Amino acid sequence: MRWRTILISIFLLFSIMTEAEIKKDSLFAWSASATLTSNYIWRGLYVAGPSLQADATVSYAGLFANMWWNVGATDWAFSGFNPEVDLTLGYSRWGLTVLYMHMFYFDRYSDGTPSRFFDFRNHLKGGTTGEWRVSYRVSDRIPLSCLVAMRTFGRDGYEVNGKLKRAYSTYIELGYDFDLGEDWILAARVGMTPAKSLYTGFKGNFAVMLAGAKLTKNWSLACGTVSAFAHVMLQPWNVNKNNLILPITAARGQKLSLAVGCSYEI
Repeated sequence: MRWRTILISIFLLFSIMTEAEIKKDSLFAWSASATLTSNYIWRGLYVAGPSLQADATVSYAGLFANMWWNVGATDWAFSGFNPEVDLTLGYSRWGLTVLYMHMFYFDRYSDGTPSRFFDFRNHLKGGTTGEWRVSYRVSDRIPLSCLVAMRTFGRDGYEVNGKLKRAYSTYIELGYDFDLGEDWILAARVGMTPAKSLYTGFKGNFAVMLAGAKLTKNWSLACGTVSAFAHVMLQPWNVNKNNLILPITAARGQKLSLAVGCSYEI
């Protein structure tokens, strides 16, 4: 009985010490957020209308895992919904981040069958895609960043002589964050694709896909951070007066987009 008491005491002491060390260890971190946005625009492409988005991240010593999900109306006419779940595993150190993202869209294949989460085949229309990303941010003093992303799995193909060819769609983005003071941040981004890719509907080669700016105001609270934002994006590729601005109920393909919203992060 005495040995059992000693072992229990050692276990409890070890648990308390471990919990204290975890709390003290700055290498361990977690976060979660929720965002409400008027439009879901991704790399200059209109994805959905009003959307609720949420994510959760855990990290230790540079290694991190993230889960992000979106529930959004197809458009402001609410003609459908575009649910999406993304899983990410990556490593970040000294401003350099390397990650793999697995993106799943709850739509159906072209034959009407439900899409499958771990279907890595190339489809003209499928529910799963995966991409590798490498990004670098110089520092807080020089908030210049660069991103390179390439799709390597799932839906990313176009037909050549009746057969699907993988495009390895690549996206490159340059950014700079301007600190305006009083917790105002202006983030400027320019994005492009160097070759035939999904971003241009597999038409043409090099194209500038995004020229945008996002203005954010942050409020720090004891229980987290509340933010409000406005995001203006222009897709220069193939822009003309007929597609610059489209009706709000049928905005897919619109070249000039605006998204406003708010978020909460802990």
